[in-house]
Amino acid sequence: MSIETIGNVLRETKEVTNMIYNPMIKEWELYFDKANGYDNRTTVAKAFTNFWVEPKAGKLEIPGKCMLGGKVFGCKGFNDGDEIFTPDIQSIERIERGDHNGVPHDLMCATTIFGSKYYFYSDDHNFYMFLMLDDLIHTGELSQRRCSYLKREFRGSKLI
Repeated sequence: MSIETIGNVLRETKEVTNMIYNPMIKEWELYFDKANGYDNRTTVAKAFTNFWVEPKAGKLEIPGKCMLGGKVFGCKGFNDGDEIFTPDIQSIERIERGDHNGVPHDLMCATTIFGSKYYFYSDDHNFYMFLMLDDLIHTGELSQRRCSYLKREFRGSKLI
């Protein structure tokens, strides 16, 4: 492990444990309830992708229903690293713009329909969110296969 890598690990740990922005969600992904259907998923995912790739966009009002999920840190009632699904997200806002080795590293805040706030970094998404973003950026379409963007453990759930 290089000194730079060790420094990044230490910096990342410090961000999570000492941040004024809590709760922090790491390895995040947007999740969609099967009951709301593929049209909702497509609409929300396209709007989010447009927001995500446009660094000047400050805020996105979510045009449908989705949840933010991932590993949570600094959240009352949860152990650091527990899996969490937020209530439906109402909006996402860029709080700070940054760069991490040439990759946008923006701090974002998701506000739920109940007013709770959850923070995450734009580049700290999981592999399945990467696939979703990649499909939308390169083809403009999402896969219609139900499990395309879900972790294996969620494939029999109510999520699409």
